[in-house]
Amino acid sequence: MSNVGTFILVAVCLGMGYLIEPVVFELRNKDRNKSAAVEKMPVVKKEKPKPKPKQRPTVNIDLGLVKPADYPGRVSLFEPLEINHEGLTLSLKEGAQIIPVRLEGSDLVFKTEGISVEHSVDVDQTDFKQLVLPVMNARIQREAEMKRIEDAKPVVLDDSAIVACVQASVESGAVNEFKAEQVTEWLVGDDMEFDGATYQTGLVTFKSETILGVQQQKAIALIEDGEVVKWLWAKTSLEMR
Repeated sequence: MSNVGTFILVAVCLGMGYLIEPVVFELRNKDRNKSAAVEKMPVVKKEKPKPKPKQRPTVNIDLGLVKPADYPGRVSLFEPLEINHEGLTLSLKEGAQIIPVRLEGSDLVFKTEGISVEHSVDVDQTDFKQLVLPVMNARIQREAEMKRIEDAKPVVLDDSAIVACVQASVESGAVNEFKAEQVTEWLVGDDMEFDGATYQTGLVTFKSETILGVQQQKAIALIEDGEVVKWLWAKTSLEMR
């Protein structure tokens, strides 16, 4: 190769060098700037999701209807609780069991195992309502049934009450055949069946003017559920007016 050819080749290489260098330099700067930008970006820490509050069942109950017999033996705390006793702090964890003693408004007075001192907590911070509700409802139903049975029983009067009941009936004018001042004797009679029903009875002896003169007459008072419902002539069992 001649000197002229060599000179031209060197010149071409130098020219290409001048053209390529700025491009390479610019690309290097871009890579450096990108790396620096990446390094400067703050690292965002992901926050741990907060635990959702536990959904507690809503229990509507009239605490005034709750009786000590309805209390459960133990109830559980929904939240941790600290209680102080003789300078010591007792920490009760969520779910700890306490012993219910009584209700004071919306507060539950309780004891803990092995400690006789009483403390109180809002009843809604325990499962007291959930546990007591079915027991209370069952008791109320039993009491209602017992009352229904008692109300269905006939009223039974003792002897003195029978006499008082008969006297009150005469005084009120429930019978027209005689007046209270005509009565000479008030007695208690035996139970009597009349028209398919059984009644307690009172016996009355009274004086009556007849065509034959003054005579002793007898009447029977039929008593049902503590009241005189009919008056009968003792001899004929016919109803009196």
